[in-house]
Amino acid sequence: MKQFDNMGASLAAFAIRKPVTLCMFFFSMLLMGLLASRLLPLEKFPGIDIPQLVVQVPYKDASPAEVERMITKPVEEALATLSGIKRMTSTSNEDRAEIFLEFAWDENISAKSIEAREQIDAIRDELPQDVERVLVYKFNTNDMPIFQLRISSERDLSNAYDLLERNLKMPIERVPGVSKVELYGVLKKQIAIRLDSNRIAALHVDVNELSKTLRDANFSMSAGHIEDLNQKIMVNPQGEFRSKQEIEDLIVRRGIHLKDIADINYESPKRTEGRHLDRSYAIGLNIFRESTSNLVEVSQAVLDVIDQANDNPAFNGIKLFIMQDEADSVTESLSDLLQAGLIGALLSVLVLYGFLRQWTSTLIVVLSVPFSICIALACMYFMGYSLNILSMMGLMLAVGMLVDNAVVVTESIFHEKESEPDAIKATKAGVSKVSLAVIAGTATTAIVFLPNIIGTKVNVTVFLEHVAIAICISLFASLLIAQTLIPLLTSRLKPRRKQNDRGPGRFRRLYQSALHWTLAHQGKTALIALGILISTAIPMGVVSSDQDNENPNNQLWLNYNIQGNYSLEEVEKEVDRMEAYLYANQQRFHIKQVYSYYNTGHAVSGITLNDELPIKQNKIKEMIKEDFPSFVRAKPSFSWNQQNGGVRLTLLGQSSEVLMEMADRIVPVLKSVPGLTDVRADISADKEELQILVDRQKAFRFGISAEDVANVVTTALRGNNLRTFRHGDTGEVDIRLMFDENLQHSVEALKNLTVKRSETQNVTLDMLADIRIVPRLSEIRRYHRQTALAIGANLEEVATLEQARKGIENIMANIELPAGYSWTLDGSFRNQNENESVMQINMLLAVCMIYIVMAALFESLLLPTAVITSLLFSFTGVFWAFLLTGTSMSIMGMIGMLILMGIVVNNGIVLVDRVNQLIDEGYKATDAIIEGCLNRVRPILMTVATTILGLIPLALGGTQIGGDGPPYSPMAIAIIGGLLFSTLTSLLLLPLTYLLLLKLRQKTGQMIANSKALVSRISGA
Repeated sequence: MKQFDNMGASLAAFAIRKPVTLCMFFFSMLLMGLLASRLLPLEKFPGIDIPQLVVQVPYKDASPAEVERMITKPVEEALATLSGIKRMTSTSNEDRAEIFLEFAWDENISAKSIEAREQIDAIRDELPQDVERVLVYKFNTNDMPIFQLRISSERDLSNAYDLLERNLKMPIERVPGVSKVELYGVLKKQIAIRLDSNRIAALHVDVNELSKTLRDANFSMSAGHIEDLNQKIMVNPQGEFRSKQEIEDLIVRRGIHLKDIADINYESPKRTEGRHLDRSYAIGLNIFRESTSNLVEVSQAVLDVIDQANDNPAFNGIKLFIMQDEADSVTESLSDLLQAGLIGALLSVLVLYGFLRQWTSTLIVVLSVPFSICIALACMYFMGYSLNILSMMGLMLAVGMLVDNAVVVTESIFHEKESEPDAIKATKAGVSKVSLAVIAGTATTAIVFLPNIIGTKVNVTVFLEHVAIAICISLFASLLIAQTLIPLLTSRLKPRRKQNDRGPGRFRRLYQSALHWTLAHQGKTALIALGILISTAIPMGVVSSDQDNENPNNQLWLNYNIQGNYSLEEVEKEVDRMEAYLYANQQRFHIKQVYSYYNTGHAVSGITLNDELPIKQNKIKEMIKEDFPSFVRAKPSFSWNQQNGGVRLTLLGQSSEVLMEMADRIVPVLKSVPGLTDVRADISADKEELQILVDRQKAFRFGISAEDVANVVTTALRGNNLRTFRHGDTGEVDIRLMFDENLQHSVEALKNLTVKRSETQNVTLDMLADIRIVPRLSEIRRYHRQTALAIGANLEEVATLEQARKGIENIMANIELPAGYSWTLDGSFRNQNENESVMQINMLLAVCMIYIVMAALFESLLLPTAVITSLLFSFTGVFWAFLLTGTSMSIMGMIGMLILMGIVVNNGIVLVDRVNQLIDEGYKATDAIIEGCLNRVRPILMTVATTILGLIPLALGGTQIGGDGPPYSPMAIAIIGGLLFSTLTSLLLLPLTYLLLLKLRQKTGQMIANSKALVSRISGA
């Protein structure tokens, strides 16, 4: 203990001896911090690798069963050999197979993506030959688009690709810091070679041979080099199409040109999806930034380009709408945090002046805030961190705590000056007496984050690391300032005049009498303390463990649940009908705007509500549902809460048909669970497929294979992509070989499709195969290599996850499932279980770490035991605060409790450390306790007041993480409630606990001494 006291005195002596050196050091740190605040990358979230991989295998126009059999299952088997997989899910539909892998947070996701590619390459020969590519995606928080733009117009935008690319997409791509721009909803024109089936049949042209001829005619290759005249010259045979005319004049066969059997034109590819914005067709534009660029600067530069486009006459009648601007939400969140921090800092200054009654000493103490924050910013810059909402949250939380060390040191120095006329000696003595206490207090505040940094990783702990870094660096900076700069400046001040018996003196007398009563009536006080702890059960039984059930970004998602296999035009009509209903009631439903997305089997509308809502979101949802128009092709319902995953029950088994039968029985029963709404099975509408069953014997007689038949049908319906060619300013232009559109709309025309010309006749498709239409699933989902089906729901406003869990478990316990089938809770249940269990373990580890640090620093087991009891009362305060404010126990609340644990013990450390010093000076235990408490009650109240007042703006305001995430208020309420309650109780109960432990140690020592004496007498006898 002495070495820490001496170290503090030595630092103070150095500061007093070298004032210019010390001032220049801190001035340089201030400048570095200000410079770092400009150089630090500004972003919403820090660049973190998300431990997820998505393997996507595009395979157009195949049935989900076929995709599952030929692609999904082989890929799943290959990927299952990867280590560390927590979850594997897959989706097979008519366009592609998607396999989703989730790993633990401590896995190297870059290495896993390489392993996944290697495993897929090893089975590439098992996949269908016409699988063109396998895509493996990994994600980083920096990979999300920073800007989402929607383009709508009353005029037709289907041919606007070139306009948008030249005047919007390409200028944005040239903005410094922009890495990629995605334009979707409008497609680049292609050259369509549409074969006329009648002409092909009449001229006896073989489609498969024609496809090969077209591929061979459009090529570019390197043929090596020749050496002539001492020069090495590359040889490059050119066989590329140079114009549309060359394609038309291509000789297919002697006397037959391509234009004789096909119509060759520029045309836009057929739309497969659509978007509406304010009831007008919309086009999407996503902008991504480079990871090292400044988010706000890039966003502003993109906005300038958009403004220039709006001024362009070519964009007359075109509306550019900013759907999402990450920079806007970040600046809003950061400005809210900054505003809350400034208000908190101002309140802290006022309360400090109220205690110190001297502006000079108040400003000296407050100096630790800007200096500590600047040092933290400089360190973050050199350590490679960014300035984001998490690091800002850490700095914001630290503002109220940064003056704690300075307050304790200043108070101790002033106390010594009252009895020591020599200012230098008084300063050294004052610092020495509290040096150990402030070091222990800072260490315990920082150590609570250690289990989150080195322990089990979940999304909360990974992001919490960035909060911890900001808090810890600034706190250790404040410790350094309190040991050096504060003593230097305080030594120059005149001694504080002694207070009279009014004001604080009255509180001192009241506190002294309360202490005397507490120590004199130990049994009654112990019963009161026990009653306080038992009372925790009351709020614990009422406060729910839940996530926020409201969408904080004022956006509702409406899923249409399309009931059947309808064309894009038919689905668009349903969307138009819903949008007409919503806009007819725009004022009543408080709607700001509606954005819709739809394809042939799916449609969803995003309803953005006004910023200030007079009623709850759930009430608006009920109002919208009450007057839903009737739909023939859709059963609209609100989508499950995407913020936390919604309430999900996953059924597992082998057969999709059995799972759907089970869902039909379970969904009606789950609708009876109180608090659940929008209950439905996550089943896409069934579709139909036209199966072509080739008769192999007939095909053999005509010299045709089943593959030849499949290739011709594929060309007729899906088309074949040929090699692109370069055309002027438009660059690469796709060439696509396909039949006329009549074939795609008529089964009879398809039956009469000529597959091959035999010696005497045209062989049509119906001569070789049976054609029939059968129903099929639109997609097949699998979970851990089992077929899966999800049942989901939303929570009503009054319901909690815990209540929903109990209701679902009670119902499922009474439902008998077929053999080999099971169910599991997913979505928010899984997320909450993982996060809360890890946070609870980390909180227990944090208590152990706090005890270990205090025991090591104080070289005592008694003192930490006394101080640690204040944690129990702080938790009581947290739950009562949650009950009184109507706050649920969420992850943000648990983070607040974690930070609270490090703060609460500081008061006890300062208190008990002074009592120990007085006992060492010869005071009796009771007198030392009373005198120590009276000496330290003032700095304790000052530090508690500054911390609480610094957090009040966050507790009362609506500031949210990132501007659209969870609110900060539960965290602030937890810290304020726990700190306030534990301070009020610890000032009386902690001294009693310490006295009882001293008595216990004395009695234990006497018992051991008596035992030793007895053993000595027995052995001597």
